[in-house]
Amino acid sequence: MPEKKKYSFKCQEQNCSDRVCCKRPHVNVTFGDLARWMTQGYIETILPGLTIKVPASEGDSFAIETLRKPLKSAEGKDEEQADACIFFHEESNACTIRFSRPISCRTFPLEYTGSKFVVTDQRCSGIGRGEVTKEALKEARDLAEQEFRERTETLAALPSVYGILMGYMLRQSAETMKNLSEEDRKKLEEIMSKQPQESTERGSEESPGDDE
Repeated sequence: MPEKKKYSFKCQEQNCSDRVCCKRPHVNVTFGDLARWMTQGYIETILPGLTIKVPASEGDSFAIETLRKPLKSAEGKDEEQADACIFFHEESNACTIRFSRPISCRTFPLEYTGSKFVVTDQRCSGIGRGEVTKEALKEARDLAEQEFRERTETLAALPSVYGILMGYMLRQSAETMKNLSEEDRKKLEEIMSKQPQESTERGSEESPGDDE
Protein backbone atom coordinates (compact mmCIF):
# COMPACT_ATOMS: atom_id res chain seq x y z
CA MET A 1 0.00 0.00 0.00
CA PRO A 2 1.57 3.31 -1.07
CA GLU A 3 2.33 5.82 1.67
CA LYS A 4 -0.13 8.70 1.82
CA LYS A 5 1.53 11.96 0.80
CA LYS A 6 1.51 14.83 3.25
CA TYR A 7 -0.09 18.05 2.09
CA SER A 8 2.40 20.70 1.10
CA PHE A 9 1.83 23.96 -0.70
CA LYS A 10 3.67 27.11 -1.68
CA CYS A 11 1.91 29.80 -3.71
CA GLN A 12 3.77 30.60 -6.91
CA GLU A 13 2.53 34.19 -6.79
CA GLN A 14 2.97 36.00 -10.15
CA ASN A 15 4.99 33.08 -11.53
CA CYS A 16 1.90 30.88 -11.47
CA SER A 17 0.82 29.92 -14.98
CA ASP A 18 -2.61 28.53 -14.02
CA ARG A 19 -4.11 31.01 -11.57
CA VAL A 20 -6.93 28.57 -10.81
CA CYS A 21 -7.44 30.39 -7.49
CA CYS A 22 -8.56 33.51 -9.39
CA LYS A 23 -10.34 31.66 -12.20
CA ARG A 24 -12.38 29.20 -10.11
CA PRO A 25 -16.14 29.69 -10.66
CA HIS A 26 -16.88 31.08 -7.18
CA VAL A 27 -14.75 33.09 -4.77
CA ASN A 28 -16.65 32.98 -1.48
CA VAL A 29 -16.64 35.80 1.04
CA THR A 30 -17.62 35.47 4.70
CA PHE A 31 -18.92 37.85 7.36
CA GLY A 32 -15.49 37.40 8.94
CA ASP A 33 -13.91 38.82 5.78
CA LEU A 34 -16.20 41.83 5.94
CA ALA A 35 -15.33 42.43 9.60
CA ARG A 36 -11.59 42.20 8.85
CA TRP A 37 -11.90 44.65 5.94
CA MET A 38 -13.80 47.08 8.16
CA THR A 39 -11.04 46.90 10.78
CA GLN A 40 -8.29 47.24 8.17
CA GLY A 41 -10.01 50.17 6.45
CA TYR A 42 -10.30 48.35 3.09
CA ILE A 43 -14.08 47.86 3.02
CA GLU A 44 -14.85 50.87 0.78
CA THR A 45 -12.37 49.61 -1.82
CA ILE A 46 -13.50 45.98 -1.77
CA LEU A 47 -17.29 46.31 -1.27
CA PRO A 48 -18.06 47.42 -4.90
CA GLY A 49 -16.50 44.15 -6.08
CA LEU A 50 -18.88 41.95 -4.08
CA THR A 51 -22.34 40.57 -4.78
CA ILE A 52 -24.95 38.45 -3.00
CA LYS A 53 -25.77 35.30 -4.94
CA VAL A 54 -29.49 34.58 -4.60
CA PRO A 55 -30.61 30.92 -4.92
CA ALA A 56 -31.66 30.10 -8.49
CA SER A 57 -33.30 26.81 -7.48
CA GLU A 58 -34.36 24.90 -4.38
CA GLY A 59 -30.98 23.20 -4.07
CA ASP A 60 -29.00 26.45 -4.18
CA SER A 61 -28.08 28.63 -1.21
CA PHE A 62 -27.32 32.28 -0.55
CA ALA A 63 -23.67 33.31 -0.73
CA ILE A 64 -21.47 36.40 -0.81
CA GLU A 65 -19.07 36.25 -3.75
CA THR A 66 -16.70 38.45 -5.68
CA LEU A 67 -17.97 39.74 -9.01
CA ARG A 68 -16.60 38.27 -12.26
CA LYS A 69 -14.94 39.88 -15.27
CA PRO A 70 -14.07 38.45 -18.72
CA LEU A 71 -10.48 37.43 -19.45
CA LYS A 72 -8.85 39.11 -22.42
CA SER A 73 -6.77 36.00 -23.03
CA ALA A 74 -9.98 34.00 -23.54
CA GLU A 75 -11.39 36.22 -26.31
CA GLY A 76 -12.13 34.20 -29.43
CA LYS A 77 -11.25 30.93 -27.73
CA ASP A 78 -13.53 28.09 -26.78
CA GLU A 79 -12.36 27.85 -23.18
CA GLU A 80 -14.21 26.36 -20.24
CA GLN A 81 -13.25 29.26 -17.98
CA ALA A 82 -13.50 32.60 -19.77
CA ASP A 83 -13.77 34.85 -16.72
CA ALA A 84 -12.10 35.45 -13.38
CA CYS A 85 -12.49 37.17 -10.03
CA ILE A 86 -12.87 40.92 -10.47
CA PHE A 87 -9.79 41.50 -8.29
CA PHE A 88 -7.53 39.52 -10.65
CA HIS A 89 -5.21 41.79 -12.68
CA GLU A 90 -4.59 39.88 -15.88
CA GLU A 91 -1.71 41.99 -17.21
CA SER A 92 0.43 41.53 -14.10
CA ASN A 93 -0.95 38.05 -13.31
CA ALA A 94 -1.64 39.15 -9.75
CA CYS A 95 -4.39 39.70 -7.21
CA THR A 96 -5.01 43.38 -6.54
CA ILE A 97 -6.07 42.64 -2.94
CA ARG A 98 -3.43 39.98 -2.31
CA PHE A 99 -2.66 41.04 1.28
CA SER A 100 -6.33 41.40 2.27
CA ARG A 101 -7.86 38.64 0.12
CA PRO A 102 -10.83 36.56 1.40
CA ILE A 103 -10.09 33.68 3.73
CA SER A 104 -11.24 31.21 1.04
CA CYS A 105 -8.33 32.48 -1.09
CA ARG A 106 -5.87 32.21 1.79
CA THR A 107 -6.77 28.54 2.38
CA PHE A 108 -7.00 27.57 -1.30
CA PRO A 109 -6.61 24.82 -2.46
CA LEU A 110 -7.02 23.21 0.99
CA GLU A 111 -10.56 23.02 2.35
CA TYR A 112 -12.14 21.53 5.45
CA THR A 113 -15.53 19.85 4.95
CA GLY A 114 -16.42 19.52 8.61
CA SER A 115 -15.05 15.99 8.82
CA LYS A 116 -11.91 15.92 6.66
CA PHE A 117 -9.42 18.04 4.73
CA VAL A 118 -9.58 17.96 0.91
CA VAL A 119 -7.67 19.55 -1.96
CA THR A 120 -10.31 21.30 -4.04
CA ASP A 121 -8.30 21.75 -7.25
CA GLN A 122 -5.36 19.55 -8.21
CA ARG A 123 -4.43 21.92 -11.06
CA CYS A 124 -2.96 24.45 -8.62
CA SER A 125 0.76 24.63 -9.40
CA GLY A 126 1.64 25.33 -5.75
CA ILE A 127 0.63 21.84 -4.60
CA GLY A 128 3.59 19.66 -3.61
CA ARG A 129 5.90 22.63 -3.13
CA GLY A 130 7.24 24.12 0.04
CA GLU A 131 8.63 22.56 3.18
CA VAL A 132 6.38 20.09 4.97
CA THR A 133 6.72 20.81 8.70
CA LYS A 134 4.31 20.05 11.51
CA GLU A 135 3.99 23.76 12.18
CA ALA A 136 3.20 24.61 8.53
CA LEU A 137 0.67 21.77 8.25
CA LYS A 138 -1.03 22.74 11.51
CA GLU A 139 -1.23 26.39 10.39
CA ALA A 140 -2.80 25.41 7.06
CA ARG A 141 -5.34 23.13 8.74
CA ASP A 142 -6.22 25.67 11.43
CA LEU A 143 -6.90 28.28 8.75
CA ALA A 144 -9.02 25.81 6.74
CA GLU A 145 -11.07 25.01 9.84
CA GLN A 146 -11.55 28.73 10.49
CA GLU A 147 -12.71 29.20 6.88
CA PHE A 148 -15.20 26.35 7.34
CA ARG A 149 -16.64 27.93 10.50
CA GLU A 150 -16.94 31.36 8.89
CA ARG A 151 -18.46 29.88 5.72
CA THR A 152 -21.10 27.84 7.56
CA GLU A 153 -22.00 30.77 9.85
CA THR A 154 -22.35 33.07 6.83
CA LEU A 155 -24.51 30.56 4.94
CA ALA A 156 -26.76 30.18 7.99
CA ALA A 157 -27.21 33.90 8.65
CA LEU A 158 -27.22 35.34 5.12
CA PRO A 159 -30.87 34.54 4.21
CA SER A 160 -32.07 36.49 7.28
CA VAL A 161 -29.71 39.40 6.55
CA TYR A 162 -30.90 39.47 2.94
CA GLY A 163 -34.52 39.47 4.09
CA ILE A 164 -33.86 42.41 6.43
CA LEU A 165 -32.16 44.39 3.65
CA MET A 166 -34.96 43.71 1.15
CA GLY A 167 -37.58 44.70 3.73
CA TYR A 168 -35.74 47.95 4.41
CA MET A 169 -35.49 48.73 0.68
CA LEU A 170 -39.20 48.07 0.17
CA ARG A 171 -40.10 50.36 3.06
CA GLN A 172 -37.82 53.08 1.72
CA SER A 173 -39.38 52.69 -1.74
CA ALA A 174 -42.90 52.95 -0.30
CA GLU A 175 -41.90 56.03 1.70
CA THR A 176 -40.43 57.66 -1.41
CA MET A 177 -43.61 57.00 -3.41
CA LYS A 178 -45.73 58.42 -0.61
CA ASN A 179 -43.72 61.66 -0.58
CA LEU A 180 -43.91 62.22 -4.34
CA SER A 181 -45.88 65.23 -5.47
CA GLU A 182 -49.02 64.59 -7.49
CA GLU A 183 -47.27 65.93 -10.61
CA ASP A 184 -44.24 63.64 -10.15
CA ARG A 185 -46.51 60.67 -9.45
CA LYS A 186 -48.40 61.25 -12.71
CA LYS A 187 -45.13 61.52 -14.64
CA LEU A 188 -43.90 58.24 -13.14
CA GLU A 189 -47.18 56.48 -13.94
CA GLU A 190 -46.99 57.79 -17.51
CA ILE A 191 -43.42 56.50 -17.94
CA MET A 192 -44.34 53.09 -16.49
CA SER A 193 -47.41 52.74 -18.70
CA LYS A 194 -45.37 53.44 -21.84
CA GLN A 195 -42.74 50.76 -21.19
CA PRO A 196 -44.79 47.65 -22.12
CA GLN A 197 -46.10 49.40 -25.25
CA GLU A 198 -42.61 50.45 -26.35
CA SER A 199 -41.29 46.93 -25.77
CA THR A 200 -44.06 45.50 -27.94
CA GLU A 201 -43.38 48.02 -30.70
CA ARG A 202 -39.65 47.23 -30.65
CA GLY A 203 -40.43 43.54 -30.83
CA SER A 204 -42.66 44.10 -33.88
CA GLU A 205 -39.99 46.16 -35.62
CA GLU A 206 -37.35 43.49 -35.02
CA SER A 207 -39.57 40.65 -36.27
CA PRO A 208 -38.71 39.47 -39.79
CA GLY A 209 -41.27 40.51 -42.38
CA ASP A 210 -42.77 38.40 -45.15
CA ASP A 211 -40.66 37.95 -48.27
CA GLU A 212 -41.82 40.14 -51.09
